[in-house]
Amino acid sequence: MSRSSNVYDVAEAAGVSTATVSRFFRAPEKLSEAARKAVGEAVRRLDYIPSGSARALAERQTGAIGLYSFSGHEPDELVMPARVRGDRGAGPIPGPGVVARVRDDPMSPRLFPLFADEVLHGVELECTLRGLPLVVGWQHGSDAGLALEEVSRRVDGVVVLPSTISPDELGRLMRTRAVVLLGRSASPGALADAITVDNEGGMAAMAEHLVVDHGVTDFWYAGPEDGAEHEARRRGWDSALSRLGAPPSGPAIVETGSREAARVEISGRLEESSPPRAIVCASDQTALGVMEALREAGFAVPDDVIVTGFDGIDAGRFVSPALTTVRQPMGALGRISVQLLSERIADPALPARGVELPVELVLRGSCGCGPV
Repeated sequence: MSRSSNVYDVAEAAGVSTATVSRFFRAPEKLSEAARKAVGEAVRRLDYIPSGSARALAERQTGAIGLYSFSGHEPDELVMPARVRGDRGAGPIPGPGVVARVRDDPMSPRLFPLFADEVLHGVELECTLRGLPLVVGWQHGSDAGLALEEVSRRVDGVVVLPSTISPDELGRLMRTRAVVLLGRSASPGALADAITVDNEGGMAAMAEHLVVDHGVTDFWYAGPEDGAEHEARRRGWDSALSRLGAPPSGPAIVETGSREAARVEISGRLEESSPPRAIVCASDQTALGVMEALREAGFAVPDDVIVTGFDGIDAGRFVSPALTTVRQPMGALGRISVQLLSERIADPALPARGVELPVELVLRGSCGCGPV
């Protein structure tokens, strides 16, 4: 089957711009006779049928918005099953009437939505209410460029999640599209709106609870420290410990937000030294991996080691013991980012705006404040 002609094919054949092709269908009286003749002949020769999306692309207005996120996947999820790959010898697919028996993993965070999932849900909900098409792309490892290019050229504006693109890529994107930065504070003179949560305040509240209410002064800090939101969390934690007169917790012992990576790194650390009274994690996924490593090493949470997280994903509610955490309004982050982006698309001259949403300290069993 041959490929259908598109607006770019017509423009090339006629020797005109895609905007001229669009005007041929919407306002032909605005074109010169020569342009109308050239486009008309190209349309007939290529058997081109215009679509609403093609006209929108030609005018650089799509009516759609984009979300560019990190994947949020755990390492084991990124290994494609043999049957999906089509490998030979993977075994037959069970026929009708065959019911497989499996043992589920109650600790798996993928039984529940994670941070990126919750934000995406909020974005989808607001787009649904506003009747906006949504294009989603994601970054994994260093594979940022192509996916971002594919998303940005199909939309009028993009919501960008934290730490997914380089400053250079962000600068280029902001010069051509409306942008809302999620997980960052607004910068003076910026070309983009920004929305974040009270990361510093949330971690300061956690420090005060552990030091004042539980009398803990011996900590490990686990999780990323780079990127605007994680820098703010570490800053809030360190400043609160200093204000409370508690010893500093030192460099982070885990540098990733992955549950499995945290489990492996903590397991190695426990082979070298005894754990502190509390391990404070920069994300819930890190905390889930830490709790798993502690359990495997024979330590009880919270009797031997207190563990806390940050985000408020559902998985933290159902792990045993339930995870004490700082809960951020993930769905609201997604919804408000779409609101900001829609307003900026409608009026690009708006001054850059910054929104900071409040967080909540949720006390559960992993610090000894709830059922274990």
